[in-house]
Amino acid sequence: MVGNGRKELFSERVRARGRVYFFDVRETQDGSRYLVISESRRTHQGHERSRLVVFSDALNEFAEVLRRAANLLTSPSRTRAPKNRSGSPEAGVRRS
Repeated sequence: MVGNGRKELFSERVRARGRVYFFDVRETQDGSRYLVISESRRTHQGHERSRLVVFSDALNEFAEVLRRAANLLTSPSRTRAPKNRSGSPEAGVRRS
């Protein structure tokens, strides 16, 4: 249990280049599920943490855009990805 009636269903950590990324799937009391991606990094003052929350209704679009971005990063022949912004880019995604 995470608190405030939220239940943690999944949690994994990835360490990369002095940063730690946390991937957590949580569930609210009413059964709604969402993904929280957190980044933690050291700063001169200690640690800084950023979070991105993706709700289940936006997960497929989020995953597809992430896949296209990853393909661009790993493909040396492509220099620029085509822009494709269907719908509201912020729909279902919250940064905190």
